[in-house]
Amino acid sequence: MNEGHEINVNQKPKRPAPILQLNRQNFVKISGKVLDSTSEKLDKYIAFASEEMNTKITSGDVIEHGLKLLFDRDRGFKTWLKDK
Repeated sequence: MNEGHEINVNQKPKRPAPILQLNRQNFVKISGKVLDSTSEKLDKYIAFASEEMNTKITSGDVIEHGLKLLFDRDRGFKTWLKDK
């Protein structure tokens, strides 16, 4: 006897979704000059961050994050952006 449970033969069995998450971003290559002392500190910071985070860190990673912090924290820049 059927106790009210319907079976849909066309329905695919559910399986877990992939855990992969993609974060698509567009990157633009920039170039510029920095002081020797800044370049030395950048290299040391990359070594420090790579060791502490147990992953490869690039100069682009550090520059991207540093600029994001600058843009987020500069009140004058935020005000200027609102006026544009």
